[in-house]
Amino acid sequence: MHRGAIEKICPIVLRAKHGAPDILSFQHPVAGKQFVKGTIQRGEAPITAAYRELYEESGIVAVGDLLPLGACKIGQPPLRWHFFVWRASELPNAWQYQTLDDYGHIFSFFWHPLSQPLDAAWHSNFHEAHAYIAPLIRKRLCSGSV
Repeated sequence: MHRGAIEKICPIVLRAKHGAPDILSFQHPVAGKQFVKGTIQRGEAPITAAYRELYEESGIVAVGDLLPLGACKIGQPPLRWHFFVWRASELPNAWQYQTLDDYGHIFSFFWHPLSQPLDAAWHSNFHEAHAYIAPLIRKRLCSGSV
């Protein structure tokens, strides 16, 4: 549970198309390409924050469990990011969503192949996040636990 230090939550949404997993991503109108991420509120459990942020930033109501993927420190200054993973079914290839937070920005969602590196359009924090989660997701997919 969140105990005063700022911590982040990053619910990773996966889909498998043609066997290769893709990660739900979006284009922020002023801050580049990103994964869904937000701040854990005071007294909020990370899993609760994961469901909340997923809905607030994408409009997705996850049916089923978001599975814990781990946590690590990312960025400067380093903040603890908690990762959860959820396997989606029947989401569109692309869509736009006006956020419930983040000043009501419109985010343009797309799918980024897990196997492809992130390019310069992504903030360095998401490069760090991708480097952390990609091997964990591959391992879980091989074991059948995602």
